Amino acid sequence: MSASSSVTPNRRGARSREVVLDAAERLMAEHGYEAATVAALVEEAGVPPSSIYHYFGSKEGVLLAVMERGAERFFEALPVPDSRMGSQVNHLRVLVEAVSESLERNPDFLRMLVVTATQPVKAESEEVQLVVHRVRELALTRLRIQMEIVFGVESDSEEADYLARFALVAFDGAFVASQASQEITLRELLVHLPEALKAVERNL
Repeated sequence: MSASSSVTPNRRGARSREVVLDAAERLMAEHGYEAATVAALVEEAGVPPSSIYHYFGSKEGVLLAVMERGAERFFEALPVPDSRMGSQVNHLRVLVEAVSESLERNPDFLRMLVVTATQPVKAESEEVQLVVHRVRELALTRLRIQMEIVFGVESDSEEADYLARFALVAFDGAFVASQASQEITLRELLVHLPEALKAVERNL
């Protein structure tokens, strides 16, 4: 998935590369994939077009690198417990708290992910959409494993998949709602998710 380059950036070049990625992340988060043109990136990042082509090769190379960096940061910040922490509800509360904290620390990446995932797929953006799909599938895989730990269902079962998707929908919706209004926090919106997951699991 990584944008290739035959040049290893020096310290100054690495900083320029990060400036471009930060600019692309902001543009995509606020206006979507189509807004992150090379011209817009040049203006937002304050770098010459040659820097963008040198380090990324193309606009698509920039956006792929943004997705990869954002996904790496997001998932690195999430703890991955391999055994249940207390009761089912307690474990889920710890999980919800961890995800909420990571979402709040990486709002631009999550906004970008949501905006990009909901845009029509054009031929030139298919690779970016594939990266979005991989990121969301990784999130589902991790959630399925957590459903196995909490409820004892096999992680590759329909039950685990349904519970994981239910949780992901809740996280998506709560994140969008928290971004739309500052009157309620993400944690407040998700406070009843653990009990909701337990109730759903009982009825599967």
